[in-house]
Amino acid sequence: MVFVYLDVETYSLHDEPRFGDKIIAIGYEEVGGKLEVLKEWESSEKTVLSEFYNYLRGKLSYEKVRIIGFNVLMFDIIALAVRLYRNSVDELENIFQNFKRIYWEDLLRCLYPLNKFSFKGLSAEEIADKLKIEKPKYSNKEICKFYDGHEYGKIVEHLKSDIKFLKDLSYWLKQRTEDAKRILEEK
Repeated sequence: MVFVYLDVETYSLHDEPRFGDKIIAIGYEEVGGKLEVLKEWESSEKTVLSEFYNYLRGKLSYEKVRIIGFNVLMFDIIALAVRLYRNSVDELENIFQNFKRIYWEDLLRCLYPLNKFSFKGLSAEEIADKLKIEKPKYSNKEICKFYDGHEYGKIVEHLKSDIKFLKDLSYWLKQRTEDAKRILEEK
């Protein structure tokens, strides 16, 4: 099985993600591999989506895939599926069939039972502060401003720091679960 850390950055004109939001960057890193960053501003949204989808289909053709993300179940999967379909990368049925073969590990959902079954206090920044791990650089809310200002390097920095956060948090959840639970329960 290949383990892949995933982060998706979108451009939205709204406070909350919407159906029509554009995917502007995808970062992914296989455990033991190097970080890959696909950037819409260097090609197109369809190209970025096609490259990532082809990578996934290639992996799925000969091994199992586990995708590790933060809020991946409520955001990344949905955004990817919608944009893949809207950009005519593949038929919806094929996207569904491929995505259901992936093991999706959402670290936010893993933290939920350790936090007394509450999402309060589980933002990436709050988790990083509590566990004393490096927090993601820049807020998700700043991404659209960076995109509009052509500050693409900051988007890439943010994406890289999100992947590092995923790796650090994954370590905590796998190697130090009881410590994480104790720290999260502290007020």
